[in-house]
Amino acid sequence: MPGGPGVSRVLHGAARTVLLGLLAVVAALLLATVAVPRALGWVPLTVVSGSMEPAVPTGSQVVVEPLEGPGDAERLAVGDVVTFMPRPDDATLVTHRVVAIAQDGEGRRSFTTRGDANDAADEGEITHVQLRGLVRYHVPWAGHLATALDPGQKRAGTVAVAAALGGYALWQLGAAVRERTVARARAGRP
Repeated sequence: MPGGPGVSRVLHGAARTVLLGLLAVVAALLLATVAVPRALGWVPLTVVSGSMEPAVPTGSQVVVEPLEGPGDAERLAVGDVVTFMPRPDDATLVTHRVVAIAQDGEGRRSFTTRGDANDAADEGEITHVQLRGLVRYHVPWAGHLATALDPGQKRAGTVAVAAALGGYALWQLGAAVRERTVARARAGRP
């Protein structure tokens, strides 16, 4: 038989390693874009323009901690990346960096923002009423996948990966039990 059983064993091991690596990448992606945001009450959003490149590429998924009220606005600093409504009556969301902070006579803060790839600051200042969230992290390219899948497909994918990880854990447990049983049998112990 050409190649013999050794080649087959090597190919099987390589295929297993590639499959486990792929499963680990998918699991990490789901953890970063689904599990962590859900556990912390954060919101994943997809970046659809290049205004924050290269820091946040188009198609990234930003994970945003919701901000509510003037108290949350007090935590913001120059350099923070925030998601906001450009006008109080417009539900469109924009994600840009805070480049300046002003305070009026009554202590209310307002923010000047700019996309990293833009030459000029955004028109008008942002108030706490318009702020929606503070970007905690982003996952490059994950937004492309998030917009391509409908909610049912996302749910099915999450269940499939969880089932695959659970199956792998059970398989590893079974292998450990078999190994221990064989070792005991060789040693003459029950």
